[in-house]
Amino acid sequence: MANKLDEKHYRKTAVSFLNSMISNKNDITLYIGASKAYKGLKEYSKAIKYLNRAKNIDSLNFEVYYELGINYLLNAEPYKAVPCFQTAIKLNPKNLNAQVQLAIAHELLDEPEMALMIYEKILEEKPEFILCYNHKAGLYMQLGEFEEAARVFKQILKINPNYFRANLGLGICFDKLERKHFAVRYYKKYIAKKPNSDTTKALVGRIVEIYSKKSNAQKRLQVVS
Repeated sequence: MANKLDEKHYRKTAVSFLNSMISNKNDITLYIGASKAYKGLKEYSKAIKYLNRAKNIDSLNFEVYYELGINYLLNAEPYKAVPCFQTAIKLNPKNLNAQVQLAIAHELLDEPEMALMIYEKILEEKPEFILCYNHKAGLYMQLGEFEEAARVFKQILKINPNYFRANLGLGICFDKLERKHFAVRYYKKYIAKKPNSDTTKALVGRIVEIYSKKSNAQKRLQVVS
């Protein structure tokens, strides 16, 4: 659930929209507003109910289908999200966020090839869309294709050298590929950008672990020689 203050705000907002519907039953903005309030409360089924009512009022509204897709994803129903995002994209082909969400829905449906195809299409249209690169790299990591993921993270850094998440991604990829020297290098770059994050604390521990294993390996080699 949302925290107490947020919950109170969203609940009050939802009630306000619902009361307004009594005299304005065909005002689609009220249904969308109520759905967003319920989404804030993480009551996704209720959000979906009001979005479906909005759809009955205006079947050609991009925001309704986009929000429906988002709520279906949040409600762990990606198979229902797919047609919503497809319709949203037909209504607004230039909205790349809807295309990214469609790819995510295919990821959740265990259809990585389809997701990758969508990411590639998006990047053809917008070659500097970092969010898309980030999702593409994350998918490659889920598939265990760390070489491919590393290439994508490097592309991100070419576009934006200050994108700290790409350094973290590269560090993890090189760690998985047993290239510890490079892993430590990128972990340190991430730490320099985000010195106070919880992730940094974990990375410091990982770097110490890597150095410790390296030191122990060198000692064993010295004994053998």
